[in-house]
Amino acid sequence: MLNYEELEEILEEVTAKITLANRTGELDALLKSWGLENFISKQTFYETNKKGKIVVIGASEVKENILVGIIKDFGLDKNRFEFCLDYDKAKTFQYKKFQYNPDYRVVIFGPVPHSSTGKKDSSSVIAEMKNHEGYPRIEILSGNNEVKITKSNFKAVLDRLIKENYI
Repeated sequence: MLNYEELEEILEEVTAKITLANRTGELDALLKSWGLENFISKQTFYETNKKGKIVVIGASEVKENILVGIIKDFGLDKNRFEFCLDYDKAKTFQYKKFQYNPDYRVVIFGPVPHSSTGKKDSSSVIAEMKNHEGYPRIEILSGNNEVKITKSNFKAVLDRLIKENYI
Protein backbone atom coordinates (compact mmCIF):
# COMPACT_ATOMS: atom_id res chain seq x y z
CA MET A 1 0.00 0.00 0.00
CA LEU A 2 1.26 3.48 -0.88
CA ASN A 3 1.69 6.22 1.65
CA TYR A 4 0.17 9.70 1.32
CA GLU A 5 3.28 11.26 -0.29
CA GLU A 6 3.49 8.49 -2.91
CA LEU A 7 -0.19 8.94 -3.76
CA GLU A 8 0.30 12.70 -4.08
CA GLU A 9 3.19 12.11 -6.48
CA ILE A 10 1.03 9.85 -8.64
CA LEU A 11 -1.85 12.35 -8.62
CA GLU A 12 0.49 15.13 -9.74
CA GLU A 13 1.80 12.99 -12.59
CA VAL A 14 -1.71 11.97 -13.68
CA THR A 15 -2.87 15.61 -13.54
CA ALA A 16 0.09 16.65 -15.70
CA LYS A 17 -0.74 13.95 -18.28
CA ILE A 18 -4.41 15.01 -18.39
CA THR A 19 -3.49 18.68 -18.73
CA LEU A 20 -1.06 17.98 -21.57
CA ALA A 21 -3.55 15.72 -23.38
CA ASN A 22 -6.22 18.40 -23.10
CA ARG A 23 -3.87 21.06 -24.46
CA THR A 24 -2.74 18.90 -27.41
CA GLY A 25 -6.20 17.62 -28.35
CA GLU A 26 -5.45 14.05 -27.23
CA LEU A 27 -7.69 14.01 -24.13
CA ASP A 28 -10.41 11.82 -25.66
CA ALA A 29 -7.83 9.20 -26.69
CA LEU A 30 -6.24 9.26 -23.23
CA LEU A 31 -9.58 8.88 -21.48
CA LYS A 32 -10.47 5.98 -23.79
CA SER A 33 -7.16 4.27 -23.05
CA TRP A 34 -7.91 4.55 -19.32
CA GLY A 35 -11.46 3.18 -19.75
CA LEU A 36 -13.02 6.55 -18.88
CA GLU A 37 -15.15 7.03 -22.00
CA ASN A 38 -18.03 8.36 -19.90
CA PHE A 39 -16.03 11.59 -19.41
CA ILE A 40 -15.65 12.19 -23.14
CA SER A 41 -17.79 15.08 -24.31
CA LYS A 42 -20.40 14.05 -26.85
CA GLN A 43 -20.98 17.66 -27.82
CA THR A 44 -19.61 18.74 -31.17
CA PHE A 45 -18.47 22.33 -31.27
CA TYR A 46 -17.87 22.34 -34.99
CA GLU A 47 -20.74 21.64 -37.35
CA THR A 48 -20.54 20.95 -41.06
CA ASN A 49 -23.04 21.46 -43.88
CA LYS A 50 -25.49 18.54 -44.00
CA LYS A 51 -25.39 18.68 -47.80
CA GLY A 52 -21.57 18.84 -47.81
CA LYS A 53 -19.09 16.59 -49.58
CA ILE A 54 -18.54 12.96 -48.65
CA VAL A 55 -14.97 11.84 -49.26
CA VAL A 56 -13.84 8.22 -49.65
CA ILE A 57 -10.11 7.71 -49.12
CA GLY A 58 -8.07 4.52 -49.10
CA ALA A 59 -6.89 1.57 -51.12
CA SER A 60 -9.83 -0.20 -52.67
CA GLU A 61 -10.29 -3.27 -54.80
CA VAL A 62 -13.84 -2.02 -55.41
CA LYS A 63 -13.71 0.27 -58.41
CA GLU A 64 -14.97 3.84 -58.21
CA ASN A 65 -17.73 3.19 -60.75
CA ILE A 66 -19.12 0.40 -58.53
CA LEU A 67 -19.13 2.75 -55.53
CA VAL A 68 -20.87 5.41 -57.65
CA GLY A 69 -23.51 2.81 -58.56
CA ILE A 70 -24.10 2.14 -54.85
CA ILE A 71 -24.38 5.89 -54.25
CA LYS A 72 -27.02 6.16 -56.97
CA ASP A 73 -28.89 3.15 -55.53
CA PHE A 74 -29.21 5.11 -52.28
CA GLY A 75 -30.56 8.11 -54.18
CA LEU A 76 -27.56 10.27 -53.29
CA ASP A 77 -26.02 12.81 -55.66
CA LYS A 78 -22.74 11.41 -56.98
CA ASN A 79 -21.40 14.98 -57.26
CA ARG A 80 -21.31 15.16 -53.44
CA PHE A 81 -18.61 12.47 -53.42
CA GLU A 82 -14.86 12.74 -53.85
CA PHE A 83 -12.64 9.68 -54.17
CA CYS A 84 -8.98 8.95 -53.53
CA LEU A 85 -8.84 5.16 -53.86
CA ASP A 86 -5.09 4.81 -54.42
CA TYR A 87 -2.93 3.88 -51.42
CA ASP A 88 0.08 5.91 -52.60
CA LYS A 89 -2.00 8.99 -53.43
CA ALA A 90 -3.61 8.75 -49.97
CA LYS A 91 -0.11 9.21 -48.52
CA THR A 92 0.21 12.74 -49.95
CA PHE A 93 -3.49 13.69 -49.97
CA GLN A 94 -4.12 17.25 -48.71
CA TYR A 95 -6.04 16.34 -45.53
CA LYS A 96 -5.69 19.84 -44.11
CA LYS A 97 -8.34 21.04 -46.59
CA PHE A 98 -10.94 19.34 -44.37
CA GLN A 99 -10.17 21.27 -41.20
CA TYR A 100 -12.67 24.05 -40.52
CA ASN A 101 -14.19 23.59 -43.95
CA PRO A 102 -17.96 23.16 -43.45
CA ASP A 103 -18.35 22.03 -47.08
CA TYR A 104 -17.02 18.57 -46.10
CA ARG A 105 -19.54 16.46 -44.18
CA VAL A 106 -17.96 12.99 -43.81
CA VAL A 107 -14.63 11.34 -44.59
CA ILE A 108 -14.91 7.59 -45.11
CA PHE A 109 -11.59 5.81 -44.71
CA GLY A 110 -10.35 2.54 -46.08
CA PRO A 111 -6.68 1.51 -45.77
CA VAL A 112 -4.31 4.50 -45.75
CA PRO A 113 -0.62 4.72 -44.86
CA HIS A 114 0.10 5.57 -41.22
CA SER A 115 2.78 8.03 -42.28
CA SER A 116 0.67 10.36 -44.40
CA THR A 117 0.92 14.09 -44.81
CA GLY A 118 -1.40 15.77 -42.37
CA LYS A 119 -0.86 13.39 -39.45
CA LYS A 120 1.22 15.98 -37.60
CA ASP A 121 2.20 14.53 -34.20
CA SER A 122 -0.56 11.88 -34.25
CA SER A 123 -0.02 8.21 -35.01
CA SER A 124 -1.98 8.50 -38.27
CA VAL A 125 -4.02 10.99 -40.25
CA ILE A 126 -7.18 9.25 -38.99
CA ALA A 127 -6.10 9.77 -35.38
CA GLU A 128 -5.25 13.40 -36.16
CA MET A 129 -8.71 14.04 -37.60
CA LYS A 130 -10.59 12.11 -34.90
CA ASN A 131 -8.76 13.75 -32.00
CA HIS A 132 -8.70 17.37 -33.13
CA GLU A 133 -11.48 19.88 -33.52
CA GLY A 134 -12.61 21.26 -36.85
CA TYR A 135 -12.69 18.09 -38.93
CA PRO A 136 -15.74 16.45 -40.46
CA ARG A 137 -17.09 13.18 -39.10
CA ILE A 138 -14.81 10.19 -39.67
CA GLU A 139 -16.03 6.72 -40.63
CA ILE A 140 -13.65 3.77 -40.96
CA LEU A 141 -14.60 0.86 -43.18
CA SER A 142 -13.52 -2.55 -41.95
CA GLY A 143 -14.22 -6.23 -42.34
CA ASN A 144 -12.64 -9.39 -40.93
CA ASN A 145 -10.75 -7.26 -38.38
CA GLU A 146 -8.94 -5.21 -40.99
CA VAL A 147 -9.52 -1.81 -42.55
CA LYS A 148 -10.80 -2.30 -46.08
CA ILE A 149 -13.38 -1.00 -48.52
CA THR A 150 -15.98 -3.52 -49.61
CA LYS A 151 -19.32 -3.08 -51.32
CA SER A 152 -21.15 -4.31 -48.22
CA ASN A 153 -19.41 -2.09 -45.66
CA PHE A 154 -19.72 0.93 -47.98
CA LYS A 155 -23.46 0.26 -48.30
CA ALA A 156 -23.74 -0.22 -44.53
CA VAL A 157 -22.08 3.10 -43.68
CA LEU A 158 -24.21 5.01 -46.19
CA ASP A 159 -27.35 3.31 -44.89
CA ARG A 160 -26.46 4.20 -41.29
CA LEU A 161 -25.63 7.82 -42.14
CA ILE A 162 -28.93 8.20 -43.99
CA LYS A 163 -30.91 6.59 -41.13
CA GLU A 164 -29.21 8.96 -38.68
CA ASN A 165 -30.31 11.78 -41.00
CA TYR A 166 -26.67 12.86 -41.12
CA ILE A 167 -26.33 12.96 -44.91
